[in-house]
Amino acid sequence: MGQERVLVKHSVTGRMLVSSTDGVTYTFDQRGDLTLITLFGVPADKGAAVVELRSELNVFRFEEPVGGPNIKHWYYVGDNLVAYDISSECLTIAVQSEIEYRPDQYWE
Repeated sequence: MGQERVLVKHSVTGRMLVSSTDGVTYTFDQRGDLTLITLFGVPADKGAAVVELRSELNVFRFEEPVGGPNIKHWYYVGDNLVAYDISSECLTIAVQSEIEYRPDQYWE
C-alpha cells in the first residue's frame, strides 16, 4: 500500500509547522470547490502558529506507494479558512486548488 504524509510549512521561511510524521492524523473532504483538510492531534503551540501564519502557508501531501513513483501534491490556501480548536487539538485548513507533481516524469 505504501505511505502517505502531510506537511504544513511556512511559505516564506520554509519552517515546518505541522507534520503527520509527528503522530498527527488527517482527513481530506471535498466541499464544493474547496477541499477541507482536518488535522487531529495538533499541539496548541503548533496550531496557534499555523493560524498566525495562515496567509503564508504551503500544504503538501506526499504519496509514497510501494514499488511505484512518488507523487507530491501542493495545495493553495489563499484567503480560505484556517482554524484551530484547542479543546479538540483539531486544525482545519480549507484549500482551493491543487498542483500534482510527479518527479518520475522529470527525471529518469
